[in-house]
Amino acid sequence: MANNPIYSSKYETLLAVGQLGGWEYNVLTQELWCNTYYFEMLGRKDQVTADWACYSIKEVWENWLHPEDLAKAKEYFADFILNPEKDYAQQFRMLHANGEWVTILSRALAMRNEDDDLSGMIIGTHLDITQNQQLSDNFNITQKEYEKSKKQVVKDNALLKAILNSPKDLFIIAIDKKYQFLGFSDAYIAFAKKVLQKEVAIGMSAFDVLPSELQTLAKSNYDRALAGESFVVTNNFVFPDGRRRYYENKYNPIIDQHGKILGFTLFANDVSLIKAQEEETRIVDMRYAALFDGAEDAILIADAASGCLVDVNDRATELFGYTKAELVGMHQTKLHPPDELTKVASLFQKFTKSNIHQFVDVHIIDHKGKIKPVRITAGAPFRAGKYLFLAAYFRDLSTEKAAIDKALTIQEMLSKAEGIAHVGSFEVNLPEGHAIWSDEMFRIVDLSPNETLAHKDLFTQLVIEDDQEVYQKWMNKVSTIEGESTPVQVQIKTPKGSLKHLIINGVGYKNIQGEIYKFIGVVKDITTRVITMEGLKMQNQKLREIAWAQSHLVRGPLSDILGITKIIQDDVASVQEKELLISQLYEAAQKLDLVIKDVVNNTSSFDESA
Repeated sequence: MANNPIYSSKYETLLAVGQLGGWEYNVLTQELWCNTYYFEMLGRKDQVTADWACYSIKEVWENWLHPEDLAKAKEYFADFILNPEKDYAQQFRMLHANGEWVTILSRALAMRNEDDDLSGMIIGTHLDITQNQQLSDNFNITQKEYEKSKKQVVKDNALLKAILNSPKDLFIIAIDKKYQFLGFSDAYIAFAKKVLQKEVAIGMSAFDVLPSELQTLAKSNYDRALAGESFVVTNNFVFPDGRRRYYENKYNPIIDQHGKILGFTLFANDVSLIKAQEEETRIVDMRYAALFDGAEDAILIADAASGCLVDVNDRATELFGYTKAELVGMHQTKLHPPDELTKVASLFQKFTKSNIHQFVDVHIIDHKGKIKPVRITAGAPFRAGKYLFLAAYFRDLSTEKAAIDKALTIQEMLSKAEGIAHVGSFEVNLPEGHAIWSDEMFRIVDLSPNETLAHKDLFTQLVIEDDQEVYQKWMNKVSTIEGESTPVQVQIKTPKGSLKHLIINGVGYKNIQGEIYKFIGVVKDITTRVITMEGLKMQNQKLREIAWAQSHLVRGPLSDILGITKIIQDDVASVQEKELLISQLYEAAQKLDLVIKDVVNNTSSFDESA
């Protein structure tokens, strides 16, 4: 260009007229030449050393590129250098001296020599299209906003129509000053056809649709709205279909931009169902009050989140001794003794997270500081609005616990008495045979209550074989008659191998169907008595033997002795006869001695057995 002033002048003129920043790049030497306007469009004229001076491409291009555009712009330029036949045109943002980003359109062309070979030079321009880009962006935004608004208007119209027509119990009417229809919702068309039994149309008089008995009241309300009043009235009517309906009617005047009344709108809402629900709610409230206040147990309702009471019944005030006003708002932990607070707090949290009914036995403390046992039954938490509540029943166990303690004392005394008397008790459910045995019953049969499940068949198996037939006949009899049975005596062999003699007796009970369903009885261990009786029999036998010995064995030798001594005493025998008599007397005395020793031995064994 320096060697061709005319060409240079035209070249510069074109760049100036087009407000283009010119640049030339030597691919071989990687040198970049820029004109003055290249820098002026970036507000960097003070960095110009000379027009078309040589610069570092990194310093005057790469360092000024937007960080988001840097990699893409360099890659595009490098690709053009490798493929110079294609068009070079790209947009990127460069940093202006004022700190703003300028949008640049960069175009370039690879130069060729006279032989149409690439010379290694690339000539290009930079054009500031920031305003054009902003206009384009604004146009695109405006176009998008327009499309969005257009869609929104269509959507709003559809939504408005859907809103007006969707409620089945709400219909909307617009009426002009001549009482003619300006418009109405689809619900009113269906209502008029089904209930009023009329076909409606725009321009039709509203009074032509209404029953004659409603026209006077309707006109009165219409005139109020046409006078500029907005108001709500609730009416109930019996329509031609024979049903009574309740309506909440909202009247509003239609006013133009000049304040002139053109007509009015009527929003009629069928509240018949609401009225029915209100009546049902009223009945439910009455039932709630009856059940809540008439319950036998104390009922407390607490806020599940805070644990504070929100409602209590009269039984609760009686149980705790506080008034209802004092209880409502009180934290539930204040109703329990201090040593149970940790347990109660844990249970409360457990109840609030459960979906089933649960109960627990704890203690409460009343207003006088008296501690009472109670059973708390809590249901699943229930929600009212956005709040979660927990209802619990408190049953006073004071009387019940005292009765249980008394029963346990009586049971303990009965158990001791059974042990002393060796009498066990049992209860059998018929016909299945499941049983309940007392501790003494288990002791009699040498079984452990902690290891054995009582059953009538279990006892039957213990009865010895010789007594099985008698026992089964007795069982069959007591299983069919009501009242006290005849006792039966059997012998059993316990698991420990002991033979025991028992007497069994009891009472059968019938159910409402007249069937024996339960048998309650006692078992008396008479083993010791039987053994004693056997001993007495043996003793009696010995006594009889002793008596026989006295009357026969002792009497014979004694009679011989008495007869011999009588002969000797009367001196009627000779000397030889006396010697014979003395010898016979000695033999009789020996026989008597043997009998006496035998009696003594029998008597001794009798004493030992006793």
